[in-house]
Amino acid sequence: MPQSSAALFFTRWLRNPRGVGSVIPSGEQLSAAMAAPAVACRNRPVLELGGGTGTVTEALLAQGLAPEELIVVERDPGLHQYLSERFPKVRVLKTDAARVSAALHAQGVHQVGAVVSSLPLLSMPLLTRRRIVADAFRCMGRDGFLLQFTYGPRSPVPPRMMVAMGIRGRPVSRVWRNVPPATVWQYERI
Repeated sequence: MPQSSAALFFTRWLRNPRGVGSVIPSGEQLSAAMAAPAVACRNRPVLELGGGTGTVTEALLAQGLAPEELIVVERDPGLHQYLSERFPKVRVLKTDAARVSAALHAQGVHQVGAVVSSLPLLSMPLLTRRRIVADAFRCMGRDGFLLQFTYGPRSPVPPRMMVAMGIRGRPVSRVWRNVPPATVWQYERI
């Protein structure tokens, strides 16, 4: 691959700062904190939204998730190609996170156990956030959960939206050694 993952990520950020959300990919500690609850989930497969350059993908695989139990979604064509080449045994889909349930059904996948999201939800309009979160829950069984990290001090899913959607959220990990520090939130149905 001619371009390093950090350079590729930075190039994508320059083209679309609000769509990428950070100048650099997630750090190792944040990726591990995102991966741990998903790998511990017994229900498979696991869906990753916003694969980027694969730091969370790599952490999920390093913590024991089999490549065939992971589906990664990345809508950016360059990042999609990069992920497909970097993780040839992982199913990498090029689709929008707000329409991922339809893409999964087309692949014959009707339910996932957990959704791990690295999407920059806070930089998105509320309606877009709602569509993404709703579609993530459409992909999961009753006991499924969504993991989402944020650099902000509050939940990336506002309390009123959680109530309206019948879900609850709680911080499950704070990663001080990430640049910038981040919090991992877990959302589940009430």
